[in-house]
Amino acid sequence: MKTSHRVAGFPDASFSREPPAIATDGRRRVVLLNRGAERLLGVRQRDVLGSDLGSALSREVMDVLAHAAVLRIPGAVPRAERVVYILDPSMASCPLSKREHEIVALLSDGYAALNIAARLNLSHATVRNHIQNALRKLDAHSQVEVVAIALRRGWIDRLEPRWNAATMRHPLAVDSLAADV
Repeated sequence: MKTSHRVAGFPDASFSREPPAIATDGRRRVVLLNRGAERLLGVRQRDVLGSDLGSALSREVMDVLAHAAVLRIPGAVPRAERVVYILDPSMASCPLSKREHEIVALLSDGYAALNIAARLNLSHATVRNHIQNALRKLDAHSQVEVVAIALRRGWIDRLEPRWNAATMRHPLAVDSLAADV
């Protein structure tokens, strides 16, 4: 059921249409947490209202805020400034388990399943199972598609591998300089 509030001179405002948002004052205290943000973040406004942003919210929620669109509303004095964080619902809804997420991140770095198994001290079959679970959860048809979905939705922040194939500086490769010493 949608709740509508009529205000003279303004169109119908429906809570279901507003984006999830958090507003803070000049001292980073929470002054507003709308219903969309309550559902998305799993916190209640009455629990965090007036609290410092960093102490009231978990680390995972702060990571979501780091990717939010920020609207700064200046005040007459610095204390009167308001900051509104408009949240992206896709950022908080990663369906992957911690291990699946870790494996998808390594896939995005260019590792093959066998290399991931060696790196994480898991069997190759276990890594393949985690990849299959990620494929099923994301309704994807290939490992490349899983990585693309994770990158597009911001679940993985690496846009290029940490090693460069042209220079053969792979993390699993033995460093020739260190071997000579």
